Order: sequence, then C-alpha cells, then structure tokens
Amino acid sequence: MQVILAEKAGFCSGVNRAVNHLLDQAARYGSGSTLGPLVHNEEVVEYLKKRSIVSVESPEDARGSFLAIRTHGVTPELLEQLYKLENITIIDLTCPRVQRVQKKAAQLREMGYKVIIFGNTDHPEVKGLIGWAGGEATVVSSLEELENLIVEPPAGLIAQTTSDPELYEKVKQVFKAKNPESQVYDTLCPETKLRQGEIINLAQRVEALMVVGSESSANTKALYDCCRQLKPSCRITNARGLPQTFLKRYASFAVTAGASTPPWTIKEVVESMENENLDVKNEEQFDFDVEIKVAQVGEQVTGKVARVAEEEVYVDIGAKTEAILPLSEVHLDQDQGLTDIFTPEDDIEVTVLETDEQEGKVVVSHKRLARDKRIKEIEQAHDEEAVIEGKVKQVVSAGLVIDLGSGVEGFMPGSLVDIKFIPDFKEFKDQTIQFRVIEFNREKGKIILSRKKILEEETAKKKEETLNSLEVGSTITGTVKRLTNFGAFVDVGDIDGLVHISELAWERVGHPSEVLKNGEQVEVKVLEVIPEKERISLSIRKTQPDPWSKAVEELESGQIINGRVTRLVNFGAFIELKAGVEGLAHISQLADYHVNHPSEILNEGEEVEVKILEVKPRAKRISLSIKEAKGTTITSEQSGIEETEDGSVTLGDVFGNLFDNGELEPEREKSDDADVDSYEQQSLEEQAVAPDQSESVNEDDSSQAEIEEHEESEEEPEDKEA
Repeated sequence: MQVILAEKAGFCSGVNRAVNHLLDQAARYGSGSTLGPLVHNEEVVEYLKKRSIVSVESPEDARGSFLAIRTHGVTPELLEQLYKLENITIIDLTCPRVQRVQKKAAQLREMGYKVIIFGNTDHPEVKGLIGWAGGEATVVSSLEELENLIVEPPAGLIAQTTSDPELYEKVKQVFKAKNPESQVYDTLCPETKLRQGEIINLAQRVEALMVVGSESSANTKALYDCCRQLKPSCRITNARGLPQTFLKRYASFAVTAGASTPPWTIKEVVESMENENLDVKNEEQFDFDVEIKVAQVGEQVTGKVARVAEEEVYVDIGAKTEAILPLSEVHLDQDQGLTDIFTPEDDIEVTVLETDEQEGKVVVSHKRLARDKRIKEIEQAHDEEAVIEGKVKQVVSAGLVIDLGSGVEGFMPGSLVDIKFIPDFKEFKDQTIQFRVIEFNREKGKIILSRKKILEEETAKKKEETLNSLEVGSTITGTVKRLTNFGAFVDVGDIDGLVHISELAWERVGHPSEVLKNGEQVEVKVLEVIPEKERISLSIRKTQPDPWSKAVEELESGQIINGRVTRLVNFGAFIELKAGVEGLAHISQLADYHVNHPSEILNEGEEVEVKILEVKPRAKRISLSIKEAKGTTITSEQSGIEETEDGSVTLGDVFGNLFDNGELEPEREKSDDADVDSYEQQSLEEQAVAPDQSESVNEDDSSQAEIEEHEESEEEPEDKEA
C-alpha cells in the first residue's frame, strides 16, 4: 500500500506553541489546569493529564500552580475575573490569530457597527467573540441563515478562524450584496486553507484519502468535507479506528490531519497503514461517499492540465471526467494562444462555472481566479509602494488606460504621466511603462497610477548626485534650457545652473538670445555650488580666452584704430575696439568744441576712428580720443581743460565754456574724477560677477525668484553708468 503524508498535517503553530508552553510550565512549577480542553482532541487532553495538567470547567475548580486559558480564548469579562484570582498564575494561551479577531470585534463595537459572526454558536471561540463584541453580535452558520437575516448598516462581518474558506467566500459575497456599504474582514486561519489546498493536489496522485482528527474539531470537519468532494475519504480519530474493508479497496492513500491532531497519533496511523496492521473491530466507524461528487458551481479548485487544444484546455480536477476550460475563460494578450500559456502537467487554479451531474461535464474558468490573484498583487504593490509595470492600452484626453494583466486595468491621469507638460499622449500608446499605485479601492474597482512619482524620485536622486559631484572651477558640458532677460539656464545633469548675462561672453550682451539658443550644447565653468538651495552659478565666458590678453599685445598708446560705439553715457562713449575689448572716449575727447552729451555727435553702433591715449592692462582700461584721431590737438590753455600728469581729466572737462558765461548745467555737476572712477569701477565689475547675480535659479523655483534675479540684474547697469 502506498501512503503519502501531507506536509501540513497535525498541529498548527498556535497549538504547538500552547502545548510546549504548558509542558515547560509544568516542568518548572509542578501541576496546573486549563480552563476547558486546551484543544478539541481527546488524545491531547489525556496526554496533558498524564503530565499533571488537567482540564477544569470553572476557575473555582482550578488546581496546581497555574491556570491556562485555552487556544480558543475567553470573553473580556472572564479574562478580567481570572486575573483577579489570588495564589495562582494565569497563562493566556489564546491563539494569536484568535486574539486579532477579538480585537476586530471590539473595534467594530466601538465604531457603532453591528457585528455579524460566521461560525458555530456553540464553539468556545465564537462565544468569546460575542463577548468581545459587547454581547450583541449575531451568529450565522450557513448561507441560508445569512440570506434570511435583516442587517441594518453599518455592519461588519467576521468569521470563526476555523471556518471553511470556500463557504466563507460565498458568505462574504452574499453579505456584500445585501449590505454594499458594510465592512467584510478575512479572519480565517490560513492553516485551514493551506491544508485544503495541499490535499487537493495530493488527491490527484492517489485513489483515496484519510483524515485524522477528533470529531469535535471544527477544522478537522472542514478538512474532511473538502476531501469528500475529491476522492473516497475516511475520517478516523486514531490508528485504532482504521477500517480494514475500506483500506483494502484502494492501493494508494494520502493522509492529512486537523490542526489539533498530535504528531504521535499521525505517526501511528501512517505506520499502521504501511504495515497493514488493521483493527477490524473498528471498521464500522469509517464514513465516506462511495461515489465521487461533482464539483460545485463557484468552487475554486486546483487541477492539472491534461491536454491543450486550439479552443479549449482539458483539466483534471478529480471529477468523473476532465473539466473543460474554454478559450473565452482565459485572459490572453494580443496574438497569444492557449498553447502559449498552458502545457500538459501544469498545475492551475480554476473556478467551477457549470456542472452536469448526469453527463459528468464540468466547465471551469481560469481568468476569474487569475484576475483575483492579480488584483491582490496590485493591492500589495499599493501597500508596499512598490514599482510595477503595465502596457498602455488606450490614450484618452484625460490620461492613459493601462493594462495591468489578467484583465485588470488602471488609469493614469494626464497630470501624473510626466514631470513636464505633455500636450499629446499618443507617443505612449502600446508602450510598457513603470509606475506606482497611488490609490486602490477594491470595492469600486478604482486603481490610480502615477509615472510622475517615479520620475520625480529619479530626478531628485540625479540632482543630488550632480550637486555632490560638481567641483567649483571645473568645466563641463550643458544644454541651454531657457533664456531670460537676466541670463540663461543650462542643464548640467537633471538640474539647471544659471549663466548670468554678464558671464555669457567677454563682450557686452544686450539679451542672451544674441549669443545662445534653446537646446544648444555649451561648455560652462562652475563658479559656485550651493547644494542645500540646489543653486549652481556658471560661466561661459570663462571657458573662452580673455580678449584683453591678446589686446594688450596688439594695442598701444598713440595707435589709431577703428571701433564701434557700443554705449553713450553722460561722461563719454564706450567704443569696442575688438570683440570683448572696449575703451572710453571721454566727452572732452569727442570733439574740439564743447559737447553737452555724446548723443549730439555720436550714435550707438556707429563706426568711428579713435586714437589710443593710454592702455592700462591690469585695470582693463583703455583711454581713447576721437578728436585727436582727426588730427586736432588742443592745448590746455586753448581748450580750458587741465590734464593731470597721469592723463586723467579735470573739472574743465566737465564744465567747459560754462566758466566763461557763469552758467552751470545740472547734469554736468559730477566731477571728472567721479566719471573716471565710475569707468574704472565698471571695468572691475566686468571681471567678476556679484554672488547674488551668479547664483543659479532652479527651473522648479517660483517665478518670484526669477523676478528678483531680473530686478538685480537690471539695477547693475545704472550703478555702472552713474
């Protein structure tokens, strides 16, 4: 006889923890009691009794050094009463999963919800839950009871942890249909579902099933009910109950056991079956259905793919005949066929859609379970803020419809597609993109996705890396992103730096568009980096040769050269001699007669011939004369202008003939020294940019920051020309 033992057979983690704790307590402090049987298994109770741990019905009957609360738990009132007992230690062995359900029942009561419990009214766990719900909970044990129950919202549904998983799924559906606004909680112990899933798989490999456990155990009963739907099954309490007639009918068995069945009992059963050491006198105890039952509509089962055809898949689910999985009940991507996702011997989960007991026909669906599984994965991704991907199925005016797989769709609003404005989303059609689930509502089928969130995180990370890697004084390549009145923003690696207008070129620039255009690649030098403000100051002109260096070699005093008038100010004219090199022709050097303002005889942009009077390389200053370039040289006595030894001018340059007529013009009140000092100061300012002017403005900063920068840059020329 072939005997296969299920891996999940026997004690669950909660029962195992409780038994070990009691044995340890008895070994340390002597005898003790449990308030009621620790679990629903007579052999476990007898085993503990032999070790001086007895079961009592009330706290007054407790004996020994301790009193243990069994795994099913108790009401809060009884718990409080127990902890008031003197001269005895209270040990709470309530299963952790049961404790979580107790807390949920108490929370629902505090919220003012009507508590509905699915389970057995007489079960100690359910009695405890009623107490935690304030004593006003309603218990239903079947679909019929629930359908006949009138529940006024708000209400919440919970279940006894050892309830049948498949039946509870149906109960939840009926409850939600009756009370759409109510709350439903999955409070089942996963051990029950795991054991059922395992025996469903094992049933495909054997002829019959054996379930070991007490008749009073709820989870053993649920396990046995599941087995009866699969193959001929028998339930026994221990090896003494093995039925000889039943065992001789089949050559192979799978053995499983309820969560309260001890390991020594299971071992004894398996060894007896393998050795065919059968006790005939207990044969009348076995109970099974000789005929295999047809799977029930709505039931979820695991089967093995037998063969794959073009229009359908045949699945062995343990019924009389193979179940049929139609093409229409499988979610397929475009250009995908059944053979692309199914191969013989594959284990798959399906939902029973239709049965015909007379013909033995069973029709199942794969896409419904696959959809549920995918929705759970998406919900988990939402809870864990994980990155997932999907294919853009449709582009609409408001955003993108994303195929998340298994027939599940999500929506990505246009504002969450990218960090920048995108006028047309057609470029994303049929693309596979990554995103995060930022909103998930199972009841409403609402799944909102965001690609922008990922891009923002990536951009922030790259910005940080760029800011930490930039070195002041280094030269790098960037892309011109935006031009403003006060300079140009250049992308140097997912962050923009500012090239102030004074750092665009060595020559004077009226507007950045004169020398740059958006999208242009440029070399820039890093002047300053402020990571905490995400601000970077850059310079283009400092990546280029200083025109003054070459000008000093080519220009000398006395030389006559052509130049272009770039600016007219009160005290003279600035004239560009070479690109980036300007000189000043003082107003006294414009003509051999008195000139009130340079605009009387010159125009900006005009070409003129000038004579170089003096070159000062260190100060980057060149003094020019237009009148001497014309061959007219007037002495101090003739012109009334007094020159100092260093070539600068005196008050006569400014006042001219006004000393003759005694008049004084307001706009010429400044001294020549002030005018010249202003020119010298301007020359120095052109060599360096004030920190406020060179600081970068991030593209994401507010427009107010740009306005302030612009106002500062607009104020600077007034200082220079004062």
